[in-house]
Amino acid sequence: MGVWKYKGFTHKVIVRKLGLIKQKDMTELAGRSLQDIFPMLKRTSYQTEISEIPVEQRNAVTLERAFLRNLTKAYQDIMKQSPKDIAALVSTILLKIEVNNVKTLLRAKAAELGVGEAMRLLTPGGRLDDEKCQRILHECDSIPDVVESLADLGYKAVLEEALSEYERTGVFLLFEMALDKYVYNEMWTATRKLKGLDGKIARTVIGIELDSINIKTILRCKALGISEEQTRHCLVAGSEILGEKELEEALGAADLKSSIEYLRKAVEITGARDYKRLLMNAQYEYDTTQLLSRLETTLDQGLLTTSLKMVKRYTPYYNIGLILAFLNLKWFEVRNLIAVTRGVEAGFSPEKIEKLLVLPR
Repeated sequence: MGVWKYKGFTHKVIVRKLGLIKQKDMTELAGRSLQDIFPMLKRTSYQTEISEIPVEQRNAVTLERAFLRNLTKAYQDIMKQSPKDIAALVSTILLKIEVNNVKTLLRAKAAELGVGEAMRLLTPGGRLDDEKCQRILHECDSIPDVVESLADLGYKAVLEEALSEYERTGVFLLFEMALDKYVYNEMWTATRKLKGLDGKIARTVIGIELDSINIKTILRCKALGISEEQTRHCLVAGSEILGEKELEEALGAADLKSSIEYLRKAVEITGARDYKRLLMNAQYEYDTTQLLSRLETTLDQGLLTTSLKMVKRYTPYYNIGLILAFLNLKWFEVRNLIAVTRGVEAGFSPEKIEKLLVLPR
């Protein structure tokens, strides 16, 4: 793709990137009260969404919805400004937000939440607008009903196998993994349609995220005792670094620790430095804490660090690198803001909240 196609909006992405919350400001929020956080956030790109929340409704839930509305708008704006093939990729990345709403609908029904309570946890928009979400919650009496109600959006086909296994095992995680597989397969397919440098950069960035999802899936399934066959169905098509052979070997490893060890050795052979650092840090974190949650945070930190590197590498040039890096940075910023506001409202200490954040190492 010619660089001229980027000249019209690359500077807009740079401006958006400059508007992201700095790491020191994010950690400072963790030590403030919810009352103090509101005016601080009004000085950020979230000003419009924050200002729409009535004073009497200011809490972590309403803040979360505001953050996600802002994220959706940012993604949609970039998609509209992008060249056609880049917009196609961004549209698949935007599916992550829609899929989060699908997960919430399923969780709400599993927990037998009332319609009002469930709606407070959703961020309606796009194909899953407020009316459709409310109709699903009102009319569906069970998880199978929810799955059926999503047929027109294509999610029934995505969730049918997971539903069958859920009814047999009661493991809700199978729904989440099936939805993740769907989104990342769509994203990976979109990167395959990009040519030249854009395609190479996109497959590098999306490939790291895809591999992180596969690693998490394998390790979660091992921790829960889910069979190799069922785990295999949840994996996304292998990237150019961790392909089918490497994933199959990790899947067949004796235990969780052996899987991590195999994957670390596999990436060493490829010479992929970002992957080597990622798996070394993940292995160290698990060996030190024995906590899968900390290992998963380390994998997310690796993706964030890669995105920051790409901002520095590609800002002077006109290509897809800066765009994808910004989308990832914005995604993690919103995740961190949600973790901060939930933690503050729950009365967590600043130190405990900081451990929940995905920050560059």
